[in-house]
Amino acid sequence: MCVWSPSQIYKSTLAYHNEFEFHFIKSGKGNYFIKNTKYPFSHNNLIIIRSEEIHGFIPYNPPVSIDKGSLYCSPSFINKSKKMKAILKTCPHIIQLEEKEATLTEILFRNIATEIDKKEAGWEEIVHYEIMIFMLLLKRYPLKKNPVPKHNPRIESILLYIERSFSEDISLSSIAQKIFISKSHLAHLFKNETGMPLKQYILQRRIMEAKKILTKRPDKKVYAIAKEVGFTNFSLFNRAFKKITGLTPTGYRKISLGR
Repeated sequence: MCVWSPSQIYKSTLAYHNEFEFHFIKSGKGNYFIKNTKYPFSHNNLIIIRSEEIHGFIPYNPPVSIDKGSLYCSPSFINKSKKMKAILKTCPHIIQLEEKEATLTEILFRNIATEIDKKEAGWEEIVHYEIMIFMLLLKRYPLKKNPVPKHNPRIESILLYIERSFSEDISLSSIAQKIFISKSHLAHLFKNETGMPLKQYILQRRIMEAKKILTKRPDKKVYAIAKEVGFTNFSLFNRAFKKITGLTPTGYRKISLGR
């Protein structure tokens, strides 16, 4: 799938997808949070998110409109080509494109989106070759100087702890005690770095994990999945899942598995 989104202001989100994601930023600025690291982006940046990487979007302060094109490729598509797999294994999460490179990337994204939308004769083959051209360009792009991600060791350690413990009974208070800082300081620090309150992050992280289990373990009961990801109240899990995804857990599983 390839879409060109109209210029708009995006809200903070946490996401998990099976697909590989490529976001070309034509204009605007903000931050992506990928694998516990913050990546500031701006005009002519290319963001690469690999399959199953937990990631989030953090708006610039004050928020600005972002004009971007997004390409999504399934692992099955990528795995058909050893060359594509090798390129994606080593490319960075963010690349600064020169003006000519940005123009070519925009043309490719718009062409792919048009071919997918119109589905005229030979569209699948055209899309395949245009994505292959894009992948070969990806191999060339990282040879140049790219934006440096922002590392915050304290936040990274907090996120690592959450990643290991989100299915347990953790909270703002328990994490603050563990790292020896006040709750208010932790709350401010976390929201400033990730774009969302810590409690909301833990909730969304649990839902992201539930989405993964719902599709990868289709025989596992939904109530058992709720318990596995950290919910002691099944009704609360159902409400939270629907609020975040727009679907019930059962409905999400049916759509994801094509049932």
